[in-house]
Amino acid sequence: MSRNINVQNSVNIVGISGKILDITVAEGVTREEKKPYARATVTVRETQTYGGKTETSEIPISFFANQYTKENKINPAFDQIQQLKNLKTAQMHGIEDADVLTVRRGQLQENNFISRTTGSLINGWQIRSTFYSVGGKEDTAFFDIEIFIMDMHDEMDKDGDPTGRLIIKGGVVQWGGRLDVLEFVVENPDSVDYISRNWSINDTVRAQGRVRITSIEVARPASSWGETIPETSTRAVRELVITDGSDQGLDEDFAFDATDIKKAFQVRKANIEQMMQDAKKPAPQTTVKASSMDWE
Repeated sequence: MSRNINVQNSVNIVGISGKILDITVAEGVTREEKKPYARATVTVRETQTYGGKTETSEIPISFFANQYTKENKINPAFDQIQQLKNLKTAQMHGIEDADVLTVRRGQLQENNFISRTTGSLINGWQIRSTFYSVGGKEDTAFFDIEIFIMDMHDEMDKDGDPTGRLIIKGGVVQWGGRLDVLEFVVENPDSVDYISRNWSINDTVRAQGRVRITSIEVARPASSWGETIPETSTRAVRELVITDGSDQGLDEDFAFDATDIKKAFQVRKANIEQMMQDAKKPAPQTTVKASSMDWE
């Protein structure tokens, strides 16, 4: 029998450790229940070498906590967010003296929003965590996650030629049966070959890999006549790079059922459509202590 998505969510672990670049902390109250909360974003810099290449990523990590627990006691996670204000950042103290922040059990989550400039839907992802520690010896940015393979295809460049990389769209079952849809890439040629032969659409697999959030320089194409003036632009890159994983799809007892995933996907689709409709309405006034959006 397949796993019950309303009871068993996906394995979803993210580990991040690196020098703190900057910290933002804001407080507010939730829209409906008027509960006080704190939220924060901490951006860390980490450098890793894998696949024979060294990369530096600057990774934002989101924190959120209500001030009080259900028992009306102070929430320890709320206190931890407040303590972020005391840490040293590269922005204020320089990269050498900046503190190292380590998250051992963060999570990947889908992050969809409506562009204020175009009004179109932006699909993305973020790293969320509840707790952190200060200090760490080794830079790292990894994920370990179970996904239901919804699509798998070769990546194509702007000219329609294959890049050699593989794109995997994976469904991630969150608490309460909510479905997030994330995009992963596979770039090692041996890994691309193995996964193409042994993973299939509708399989549930476990995948490990690296978080990449960096920027690359893109050169302007040369013109067909005249003198070319060198010019480059910077393009942001946010990728989840699979480097290892299960040999094949998990056995039925450990896999998610395609029918359950399809139902959860329809709920997700309806929620996105509602979000797009709500974005067309005038924004309601909210009570906050810093510029922010309510999370509930």
